[in-house]
Amino acid sequence: MRMQNMKKGETTEQMALFVWAGNNTHVLPCLSLMYHVPNEGKRTNGAVLKAMGLKSGVPDVCLPVASHNFHGLYLEMKYGRNKATPEQEAFMAGLRQQGYKTAVCHGAEEAKAEILDYLQEPGKMPLAKCLNAPWIDGKCDGVPMGRMFCREHCRKCERHTPTRAESTINANMAAVDEYFKVPIIKTIADLSTGKPLKNMTLEDTLETINKNLAFLVTGTQLSVEQSAAVLTVAMDAYNQAKKGEDKA
Repeated sequence: MRMQNMKKGETTEQMALFVWAGNNTHVLPCLSLMYHVPNEGKRTNGAVLKAMGLKSGVPDVCLPVASHNFHGLYLEMKYGRNKATPEQEAFMAGLRQQGYKTAVCHGAEEAKAEILDYLQEPGKMPLAKCLNAPWIDGKCDGVPMGRMFCREHCRKCERHTPTRAESTINANMAAVDEYFKVPIIKTIADLSTGKPLKNMTLEDTLETINKNLAFLVTGTQLSVEQSAAVLTVAMDAYNQAKKGEDKA
């Protein structure tokens, strides 16, 4: 029976959850480890299954992946006004005592949110945005912050495909100390969105970038050619910002 022909309920919501997981393993490979514990319903061989270890109260879905100091995540799927049974509550309490996270989810959307929150790494791009970003051949195009750059979290991600502007800067500033490189890249990226340095105009910001690049040339961290390549990107960012001003 096709899922679209089935009456909506806990079963269809759980099926939708696993379809979603299967469609997003290219972003989160650990979702391939998620599985269902088929302990619901009545069976003619129930006695045999119990002898083999089948237990009532075991949550429906398990993601055996450690995260946030938990050993893994267990989800009990419900639909509508259904609530966890006493046996389910007791089993989940036992799991929590053993270092697992548990949750009761009413529908696939709640379960997705619970999984993403569980897998989210501090200081990284929200996983929901990563899932919605364009992915090609296992690489992410990133979440754009304008036409030239992607957001800072994306630029730091090893699975991100750099934009042309990012590639130019990365290639020419590869030898520059992070202490100098990071703020310059951030300033150029912000400039491309029309955001100048604090208490400065767009023109002043571009000039500040130019002076910093010249300083790096003097300190032999950049060649004249490399500085010119980065400055060209900064000028493109400035022109992009001015276009935005004109439209406003």
